[in-house]
Amino acid sequence: MGKIYAESNWMIKVLNGEHAPVHVHVMHPDGTAVVFLDGSLLKVNQAVPAAVLKAAASWVVTHEADIRAEWKRLDNPEDRGEKQ
Repeated sequence: MGKIYAESNWMIKVLNGEHAPVHVHVMHPDGTAVVFLDGSLLKVNQAVPAAVLKAAASWVVTHEADIRAEWKRLDNPEDRGEKQ
């Protein structure tokens, strides 16, 4: 699992073996959400505070290259140091 950003009590992760389109998971003690590269979101658990969702969406939009690089790294076994 690729943690790519953390802020106080929440974080943004890219998970390996994920489905398209490219997205991240926002993890908060009260729940989780999925944010797509355009900043749109899918509320997986509605308990994630609105301020966290807004901050996460803003971060995602401005860090697309970092997210794509981590997505690619986690999707490629050789980049993870695994043998195919």
